[in-house]
Amino acid sequence: MAPYFQNHAWEKYFLRVSILFILLLSLPLQPDFYKTLFTISWEYFIADIFHLVTFLPHYFGEQSGIYDWVLIFIIALVGAAIWLKKENPVSADREQLYYYYLRIFVRFKLAAILFVAGFLKLFPIFAPELSLSHLNTAYGYFADWKHLLLSLSAAPAYLVFLGIVEVIAAVLLLFRKTAFLAVIFVVPFYGNAFLADLAYQGPTYFVSTYIVLLTFPIFVYDVQRLGSLIVNFKETLPASWKLDWQKVSWSKWRLPLKAVFVFVFIVLTGVRSYSVYQHPNQSLHYPSEAGLPAIEGKYLVDTFVLNGDTLAFSPTDSVRWKDVVFEKWNTLSVRKVNTTFKDEPPTAFFQREDESRDYEYTHVGDRLYYRYDITKDRIYLKNPNKNYQEDTYTFKVERPDDLHVNLVGFNAQGDRLQVGLSKVDKKYLLYEVKKNGRRGLGYKL
Repeated sequence: MAPYFQNHAWEKYFLRVSILFILLLSLPLQPDFYKTLFTISWEYFIADIFHLVTFLPHYFGEQSGIYDWVLIFIIALVGAAIWLKKENPVSADREQLYYYYLRIFVRFKLAAILFVAGFLKLFPIFAPELSLSHLNTAYGYFADWKHLLLSLSAAPAYLVFLGIVEVIAAVLLLFRKTAFLAVIFVVPFYGNAFLADLAYQGPTYFVSTYIVLLTFPIFVYDVQRLGSLIVNFKETLPASWKLDWQKVSWSKWRLPLKAVFVFVFIVLTGVRSYSVYQHPNQSLHYPSEAGLPAIEGKYLVDTFVLNGDTLAFSPTDSVRWKDVVFEKWNTLSVRKVNTTFKDEPPTAFFQREDESRDYEYTHVGDRLYYRYDITKDRIYLKNPNKNYQEDTYTFKVERPDDLHVNLVGFNAQGDRLQVGLSKVDKKYLLYEVKKNGRRGLGYKL
């Protein structure tokens, strides 16, 4: 078989542009990557490894954007021209060697991403269960991107299926002979993810674009042979060019590097993902600090007294609370009526510390969310949304019985509040299905 490259000038230039463009997108040149790398810990391992494998350069903002990609592409165009001009006379196998190394790089980079993303879905922790506050929020108050995540969380079996596909594709990428088969899975899979990101206005479409980009060197290498086989029905031989590893100076590091890769991205990532799945209190999205004991649930506001004045419920009153939801962690949410809320965009998909986790209150309206600290019989409430930095309360908590909670205290402005809450005996279909199954509740597919 003839060599893949025919020594055309445009082929050499395009190969070098591709190498530089992919490497500049892939190699971390910014300090926040190394801050995560050097502070990685077992407790936050999943969040850290996810950020490391999906890291993209962001010179013009906190997240990678179109300006970063255009800048890198221009550098790749100029760099490829300089590279080609200063290069010594071309040897017979130099282009094949460059292309071979590029395919090795994208195979393992792509496999690393797919293993991490796949285990997050195989053990369905990629999208968390809906919180009680989400279940008590009208559907129209969620942003488009939150709709997608809530739909995934409500269908964990589908999430597991997606994880199986990604893990299988990642395993296939580890072997040169099956890499093209893996790409056949990955291109439509993440092509669909890219379209979903665009349709639902998600913040991660550059990551899905990057993943599809990584498939191109592998796909282009064999697509001509694939066309010859399934379109023209011709006898087609596989690629015959092979690298003689005995002539490569660093070949002795191949097996140790592969062993490290398998240990980090299969063993550690798989074990830690399963551990998080087995212990819901280790959530990647919600705070891990426990809330008040035995208080979880939805409460209607029976009485609301502000500075001695009792406010009766009114659909036009934007001050009085309508209902309160206590989560099992240290969050409570308050619903008001006739109020416009200022949303805050999420900072990152996974956050390490509790105070940085913003999944529950971003891309959602209708409710104000508060994190609280417990001190004896008092709680201190603070709105974590940066648009409400002065929205705080200090309450003394009285619980006369299991169904009632009384809050007495002050807000940040010094106004005195007395709030009487009564618990609602409400059942949630998602929880009932989880306990009994669809058939147990009388549903049939």
